[in-house]
Amino acid sequence: MERLYQNQYMMVGNAINAALEELQQLNSASKALEEMDRLAGKDSFTSIGADFYLKAQIKKDTKVIIGVGAGFMVEKETDAAKVTVKKRMDAKNALLDKLVKSRRELEAAMVDIQSGAVPGQNSA
Repeated sequence: MERLYQNQYMMVGNAINAALEELQQLNSASKALEEMDRLAGKDSFTSIGADFYLKAQIKKDTKVIIGVGAGFMVEKETDAAKVTVKKRMDAKNALLDKLVKSRRELEAAMVDIQSGAVPGQNSA
């Protein structure tokens, strides 16, 4: 039983790390979107994957291409993209809250097991 909780604890920890990494990427995207007006007319390097980049000039009216899953992308105005990234950040933060709560519950269950109590039952 303890092994099961340990495995779940590790899985939740991995999910927390992945969510934190995604949140960091979303934060970077949010900052870049906020600086779009300031960057207009300047050169930028755009990743095309695997550490390959294109040199490009950012235009004032640049639209943003957003991945929406399953390899599909949509084009949005910068302001709409800001709203989208905010929604994704809020959703990721909500997920993190749930994952952290789950991890705390697993920790409590493992402490109960180690002390000989039945997980989830309060000793009174």
